[in-house]
Amino acid sequence: MFKKLRNRLILINLGITSIVILIIFSVIYIIATQSANRRPPMPENQINIYTDDFENLINVTIQNEKQAAAKDLLIMLIVSGVVIEIIVAFVSYFLAEEAIKPVREAYESQKVFIANASHEIKTPLAAISANLEAADIKGNKWISNVEKETTKLTILNNELLALARTDLIKDVEYDEVNLDKLLTENLKSFEPRLGKIKFTKYINTPENIKINKNDFLQVLNILMDNAIKYCDKRIKLELDSHSLTISNDGAKISEKDLEHIFERFYQVDKTSEGVGLGLSIAKATAKRSGWDLSATCDKKFTTFCLKF
Repeated sequence: MFKKLRNRLILINLGITSIVILIIFSVIYIIATQSANRRPPMPENQINIYTDDFENLINVTIQNEKQAAAKDLLIMLIVSGVVIEIIVAFVSYFLAEEAIKPVREAYESQKVFIANASHEIKTPLAAISANLEAADIKGNKWISNVEKETTKLTILNNELLALARTDLIKDVEYDEVNLDKLLTENLKSFEPRLGKIKFTKYINTPENIKINKNDFLQVLNILMDNAIKYCDKRIKLELDSHSLTISNDGAKISEKDLEHIFERFYQVDKTSEGVGLGLSIAKATAKRSGWDLSATCDKKFTTFCLKF
């Protein structure tokens, strides 16, 4: 994020500098060449002294000198412009780094705070949930409301913690894993939620592939949860050695929403539960592992494709 901001500041600065240099140097070149072309006519009392051939020779010589001088001037202006641009680029880089330094430090501190706070909140939430289960009070709507809100808060806290970790943890470890086995075992946890949904999967992978297991499972779980939440009747999953594709036949997503669907806290359905962090976590996780996560939508399916 900060790299893009720094590069944008540098490009803006270079663009403005280039325009100013181009205008100033063009004016200098035009004035210099026009001034060189204003050679005063030869005095009448000297015209008869020279022959026509000698006058022509003088004119040709002067014209050649003008052209050579104009060429030298142009080369000098171009070289000067390039040197100035290089100097400005280095200065812009330094100034851009200094400008975004406080923002970067504040952002890093914010990520650490979110991670620490989420970790500290996790323990009392677990204690509340455990005590509610131990109380074993059935049929009380107030207790049911507490349980429901505690579950929502736990999910939100876990999402914030996952988001902070994707920002803080940069090193990625790769392992040799069997994607077919890994996927099949992980999908078992979704079977109770599938209900009457028609779920089809097509798996074509070699025995083992080098991949970050935890990141793959995190993206898979988020995409499956999203597909179950928004599908109508069908979910399709396709997996090979290079990509994972999950499609659902839910409501069509507009082009406008597709452009922002991976942004933090963005929700296509404003009435749904959650705060819009799931897909942004999946995108950040994919990016950290060097993968590409994209979304498309046609008349029948909304499709998320993870390429690794």
